[in-house]
Amino acid sequence: QGRFDATGPVACAERKGQPMGQCQMGVARDGGGTATVVVTRPDGRKRAIFFEKGKAVSADLSQADGNMSFKATKNAAGMYLIDAGDERYEFPESVVFGG
Repeated sequence: QGRFDATGPVACAERKGQPMGQCQMGVARDGGGTATVVVTRPDGRKRAIFFEKGKAVSADLSQADGNMSFKATKNAAGMYLIDAGDERYEFPESVVFGG
């Protein structure tokens, strides 16, 4: 809906093998680790990543994206590492939980 609890930069790459750059994001939190993070890529397109109970569960991928695979992990430092199709995103758990 365009109303975010927080906005700021996140690390991102639009294609496989591309070095990480910076994208802008907005997060709408519902509490308890449920949130939607909307990343605006350098080309102006947006990608939504959905979280439930602190776990990244999906992204708004479509067949038009080509690669519809989704993989997400959280490392020991509390950074989410997300592969959505050929795109990559990295951001701290504070994006999802606040703080």
